[in-house]
Amino acid sequence: MPVHSYPLGQTDPVFDPISAGVAIVDSARAVQEVNGIFNGAALPAALSSEYSLIRSVLFNYPNGTQSAPQAPLGLVDETAMPIPLTANTTPVTGYMINLGGLQIVNSAIDPFVMQYTDDMPLQNVAWGQLSLNDLSQQTRIVSAIFALEFNSPYLIQVQGSNAAAHVLRSLQQTVKGKPVAGAFGAPGTNVAVAISSDGYVAALANLLHVHWMLPGYQQDFCAPGGALVFELRQVRSTGEYIVRVYYTAQTFDQLRNLTPLTTDQPPATMQLLIPNGDQADGSLDVSFYKFNQLMTNANNLYYVQDPAAEMPPEPLTGVPLQ
Repeated sequence: MPVHSYPLGQTDPVFDPISAGVAIVDSARAVQEVNGIFNGAALPAALSSEYSLIRSVLFNYPNGTQSAPQAPLGLVDETAMPIPLTANTTPVTGYMINLGGLQIVNSAIDPFVMQYTDDMPLQNVAWGQLSLNDLSQQTRIVSAIFALEFNSPYLIQVQGSNAAAHVLRSLQQTVKGKPVAGAFGAPGTNVAVAISSDGYVAALANLLHVHWMLPGYQQDFCAPGGALVFELRQVRSTGEYIVRVYYTAQTFDQLRNLTPLTTDQPPATMQLLIPNGDQADGSLDVSFYKFNQLMTNANNLYYVQDPAAEMPPEPLTGVPLQ
């Protein structure tokens, strides 16, 4: 099983095309579009339930307090900080928009999910102040961040096109049965796994406008270890290729309890609707011809690296695989 990875410190252009110089960003356009969809001054009210829950954990305010008169002595209430929705000074994929207090709030609460899934004693998970449902609810903050950073038309294309192009080439390579430049793996590869961060998964999903909701999680939440899967199948009777897209992830408790995954105890999985697909037979499967068309139209080649200019990462050596 060859594992390819760029050296530490070298940017991966597939998932971070901005830092790698593959995509040059017009920050003014990015900010203009985001502010045409969202209102930074209105976001705290829209997220008031989550903000109230977070204050109750961080500052021991009663849950349901919509606004506190002041933070406890010596502390700063991040939920009272403005959300400017201006351009960040250093463009990086996933951090194009300055989210101000919203980003700081997320930094404060981000460890809670990891604490639970890493099987910390419950009294140490968010100081014992979150039920599992509360833990799930507060992840709406990161979903809001991904919507702000990845869900405007311009930012979807500039940040997601290069990764989407690699996925599409990989499927094309299998259909054609011969090498395609810029594909993952080689012809005949059965499974190719591209490992990245949750924000890059969100960018790819937003490009295709696919959505999911798994048990215990909020809509479109990228769970720890979750995967957005593009499955290519061939119909035996006709030889036609079809594409099936789904999202799969272990539940909170499967992660916490290290539950062995079997056919009897599988991870949570949901096949996804591909908008404008040709689901004429009543299933969610889409013909490869249609998928190829949709993905090609969604991508903006201006933000896709020329395969001839790519320097794919070499296989790792000296790393034991278990």
